[in-house]
Amino acid sequence: MTAWLRAAFIVLVAACREAPVGPCPSPRVAGSAAEQAAPVVRRSPFDSAFASAGAEFHVPPTLLKAIGWVETRWEMVQGAEEFAGRAPAFGVMALRGAALERGAARAGVTPEAARRDPLANIRAAAALLDAFADEAAIDRSRNEQWSGVIARYSEIERPDGRAAYGREVDRALGGLPPQLARAPAPAPTACLPPPPPGSGGAPDYPPGVWRASPNFNARPSDSTGRVHVLIIHTCESNYTGCWSWLVNPASQASVHYVVSEDGNEISQLVHESDRAWHIAATYDCTLNRRHDCWLNGVQSNDFTVGIEHAGFASQGSFPASQLEASATLACDVTRDRGIPRDWQHIVGHGQLQPATRTDPGPNWPWIAYVHRVQALCGETVVDDSAPFNDPALAAAAVPAAWTASDTTPDYYGGGYRWASTQPDATDVAAFSFRLAAPASRAVDARWTSGTNRSPHAAYAVISSAGDTLALVRVDQTTGGGRWRALGTWAFPAGWNRVVLLRRGTAGSVVVADAVRVRE
Repeated sequence: MTAWLRAAFIVLVAACREAPVGPCPSPRVAGSAAEQAAPVVRRSPFDSAFASAGAEFHVPPTLLKAIGWVETRWEMVQGAEEFAGRAPAFGVMALRGAALERGAARAGVTPEAARRDPLANIRAAAALLDAFADEAAIDRSRNEQWSGVIARYSEIERPDGRAAYGREVDRALGGLPPQLARAPAPAPTACLPPPPPGSGGAPDYPPGVWRASPNFNARPSDSTGRVHVLIIHTCESNYTGCWSWLVNPASQASVHYVVSEDGNEISQLVHESDRAWHIAATYDCTLNRRHDCWLNGVQSNDFTVGIEHAGFASQGSFPASQLEASATLACDVTRDRGIPRDWQHIVGHGQLQPATRTDPGPNWPWIAYVHRVQALCGETVVDDSAPFNDPALAAAAVPAAWTASDTTPDYYGGGYRWASTQPDATDVAAFSFRLAAPASRAVDARWTSGTNRSPHAAYAVISSAGDTLALVRVDQTTGGGRWRALGTWAFPAGWNRVVLLRRGTAGSVVVADAVRVRE
């Protein structure tokens, strides 16, 4: 037992001895010194709505605010279906389905208003909590008696999920120190904490928590079952509600990983080697830049790993800490499974299932995210198109005489450039990368192959001092759509370059697609 878990155990036992009602401490709804660092004491755009709705329906405004934080981080979300059988969530309070209808009716607002108007949404949630409190006949002045009401609001069936949700509400209120807030949940009928969901971390990602889902099966044994693509999702719910639903046999859905809102916890639900049930679509290469069309018609779960992110496709932005945790996980998955870190292999759910899904939504920062995954795995990629580059580390200069195209599949980024070879041509395609300090780096190049490509395309490797370190010739008629090693060199600090020459015997073309530099 670790020191912090031992301390958590002592605190929980002490709380049992002192609790006036019930065997376990419950989320607090009153102020205390511990709340000073809690989300609930921060200003939100909806503070007046929390206060007025709380007074109207006799629900502590701090509790409304804490639930709103746990559910949506105080965003007015417009929900979408992510899992079949689970209604979309709406508004600051993430009301969904029958709960939204009941809360709206009790608050005297229309369901549409409860979906679209922040005040109506918060009033509907307060009215729903008021109804739950009446039905449970709780003493509203006693903080511990709200725990059952909070659990019911969560709509989580599993006891461990309800306990985890209660801890998140309590943490939003400032009721637990951070290390205790991350401790294993108390059992629902006793104060002794059970062991963690798994020992030694998650099986494929040790920093994660193992919460095994029964919703999986074996991948195909042929080439269609080889892990090939990483799919990014949003849960359309809070973190606890997400993993609790996906480990429920009734959901008939699962995913390999779920990342919490702040990135402080990642749950693994299915082994990467197994087939999770996270995308209800067969593969169509026209949705993925015509990449790997041999997989057309194959169910996409067969060859993908899925990462769900707590949050919503409609939210305005994603927390930096969540993105960092996700990128770290994505680096690990792609490295272990041999998945290329590019735009054809790290894709959104909505890209491959556009008829019914949009996640992770328009505000997922794709360029920065993929760059971060690459950086964590020791890579810098320079694309021929500026929008696909991190300008602090990578830049391309391709003359206007080089034709932009995307007619041949398996290119990197948004397309590629090509030019005819000429004996006296002097214009070149330059791929520059910046090193903060001198370092030895391996360099790879990428092109799209074809019978008209040059069999002797020349890449010049040039240091930031202007020294030509090597001239490497490659056969671009073959090997397209994947990285091909040019070599390894010691580079000085600053902007180094890899230059594709156009000079050569007339009658063929050279293709400038991308250059990769790796540790």
